[in-house]
Amino acid sequence: MSCNPASNEISVASSSIAKVTLQAISRATAGIDCFLASEFFSYVVSNGLSLKFLDLKKKGLKLRMISDIGMKQASLYRGFLNYFEIRHFDKIAYNIILIDDAEFVMFLKKNNDRRRLLRISDKSFVSAQQFLFNSLWSIALPYKEKIKEFEYDKEKSFTKNVSKSYEIRNIIRKSITSSIDEILVLFSEFEVLIHSKKLGILNLLEEASKNGVRVRTIVYCENKKVKDKIRDSFHDNFPNISVQYLQKSLQTRMTTMIFDRRTFLDISPDFNFSRNLEGGKGLSVYSNNEIKLNSLLSIFEFLWIQSDIDNQKVIKEAYFKLFKGFNLRDEKYKRSWKFEMSKKKT
Repeated sequence: MSCNPASNEISVASSSIAKVTLQAISRATAGIDCFLASEFFSYVVSNGLSLKFLDLKKKGLKLRMISDIGMKQASLYRGFLNYFEIRHFDKIAYNIILIDDAEFVMFLKKNNDRRRLLRISDKSFVSAQQFLFNSLWSIALPYKEKIKEFEYDKEKSFTKNVSKSYEIRNIIRKSITSSIDEILVLFSEFEVLIHSKKLGILNLLEEASKNGVRVRTIVYCENKKVKDKIRDSFHDNFPNISVQYLQKSLQTRMTTMIFDRRTFLDISPDFNFSRNLEGGKGLSVYSNNEIKLNSLLSIFEFLWIQSDIDNQKVIKEAYFKLFKGFNLRDEKYKRSWKFEMSKKKT
């Protein structure tokens, strides 16, 4: 570390940059704001800074990031959503970290690609940089909105028929991990849900829900013992997934998954979820067809409301059964209310 002799408020490090950065971040007590160019992420991850950011988030610090998100790097940002609130702004040219509105850290490059770290703690300078960050933050585009722009720009209408097990599993895995808003799943047969758990699909859904994706699941199951077993499994292993239970069977036996209200996967009832089976009897459909998608969304929302109503009925029936065996009598209670003014003592 070489320091400016004129002031200890400005210093430049040319070695042990990761160590110096970790030390600076560790001093944070309120929050950290970052300008990070998309090309910087591999450097951050390789030096373990992401783990430190996660630790700070668990301690309740506010972490914000403005970055120039590109389509190629979009997947890299998903992990950072665990602890950063991210927004997009075009052409971020520098990698800067602001700590507690008191410290400015900037990553520099020489022509020979050697990295250096500039650290400034001058209060007036840091306040000016913080003002710039807050100004850009107010007009920057939220991460999810930027990802939607990418998807809508590149997406064309498609419908793909799939019959092989490994292809369907790959579509499920890729669609779950790339979802950013909401995943809807309709299990028309509870056996499929059980197989999905064995394949790790429910684990993927739980992980997505931890990353901020809303996951809702509807399961058809009339057997009370099986339903209780499923409910306990979700409570113990998948607490972030919302579940409703249907009391009546559906006309279809298809298992339907809807991702971000943009694409859907209709899985054939004849499809075998076995890990070892590479083929499949039934034909499954993966598509973003708008008409079909809107129809599936309407059906799901209707069933979600219906299952909630059915669940309330079950609760009421259980409540009334609780008092069914008691011979309760009608009683009337009366009370005479009298108010007297207290006499003043003379």
